[in-house]
Amino acid sequence: MKIRNTISVFEHERLTIHDNGVFTKKHLKSLINFNDNNNNKYFTVIRDGVKFSQYVGVLQAGNLTIEILPKADKDSIVEQATKPVWRSALLGMLQECKLLRVDEIDKAELNLRSNSILEIYLEIFLLETQKILRKGLVKKYMATEGNRMSLKGRLNFGKQIAQNIIHQERFYIHFSEYSNDNIYNRLLLKTLRLIPKINSNPALADSVNTLLLNFPELPDCKVSSATFEQLTFDRKLEPYREALLISKMLLLNYRPDISGGTENVIAVLFDINKLWEEFIYRRLKKYETSFGISVKRQQTTGFWKPGDGNNSKTVRPDIVMEYGKQQIVIDTKWKILKGLIPSDDDLKQIFIYNLFWNCDRSVLLYPANSEDSGQGDYHDHNNGKLFSRKCCVEKIMILKDNKLKKNLGQEIIEKVLGIKEVIHD
Repeated sequence: MKIRNTISVFEHERLTIHDNGVFTKKHLKSLINFNDNNNNKYFTVIRDGVKFSQYVGVLQAGNLTIEILPKADKDSIVEQATKPVWRSALLGMLQECKLLRVDEIDKAELNLRSNSILEIYLEIFLLETQKILRKGLVKKYMATEGNRMSLKGRLNFGKQIAQNIIHQERFYIHFSEYSNDNIYNRLLLKTLRLIPKINSNPALADSVNTLLLNFPELPDCKVSSATFEQLTFDRKLEPYREALLISKMLLLNYRPDISGGTENVIAVLFDINKLWEEFIYRRLKKYETSFGISVKRQQTTGFWKPGDGNNSKTVRPDIVMEYGKQQIVIDTKWKILKGLIPSDDDLKQIFIYNLFWNCDRSVLLYPANSEDSGQGDYHDHNNGKLFSRKCCVEKIMILKDNKLKKNLGQEIIEKVLGIKEVIHD
């Protein structure tokens, strides 16, 4: 087993081959090839290195694991000391958004045993697969055809004549067989076979070997996004859901080196902007009943229609909160805001939301390392006076004692609505 090295960086940070002795030209070439195949969305190439974008998670190239962490502060704390804090925060956000389910596993224990977020996903996959094997692999009817020595099912006359005109003791038949050879089990096995290529943890290697020994031999399968989109989960297949979610992440994001000149690459990456939006939505949703509010997301309305009637433009805010007759749009922004003056684009976006959702005020929500609030009024271009519609700015701390705040949703609602939580019977 190869010795692997791990580097932790922050989003939008630069990494070059001169920064340390473990990120080499070979790793850089692998990452560039991988990024080229993904529309260059994960980072930009700079001289002798890369500059990461808004994607966070894990990139692994050969024997090097690069952990890309979110960061919502720019204070004087030594960055190296803050990396474990933001690593834990990322895990918490993934868990909240159901992208990392650790309901039955102690997260702190996982953190200690695993060297990277990728290893945590591998460990959860192995534990879920182990549970499936204990209960027994699901069986399904699978259509099969071929030559058999006995007649069972439906005889394929065309192929019977073509292949068995001499061997009349054989029957070319089409039949359904009830077995554990199905796409669900094939995907589990394909993922188990992949893990040794990307794992460096001896404990996980032992688990993989044990599972492979106990897993029945099944044919390989080709995978694509469509493979996973077509999966359905009934009562018997529900235990497969978590394992196959991780299987999808691993199998669709693994890029083996076929040229021999670079390294195999695997990526488990998330857009921090979308993750932040989903995280805030889920935190607010928890308090609907206790505050008597309704929280909805990504409602779409028409914005502009061309003369030919095709390709109409729409607007879609992140979150819409309804309280009584009030509607308030909350637009989440994962970026550092200096002071309380948003960018022109952010202000224009909120102005549109106010008009189309008939809001008196809407909110731009930013993460920060200190709490702050502000607001401003829009000008009426007809008379130079101020509209009654406002854009509010909320900078919120998402960490407390170096952990994600448990009552973050409650704090946001109280700030936005100016009310305290009321428990409704």
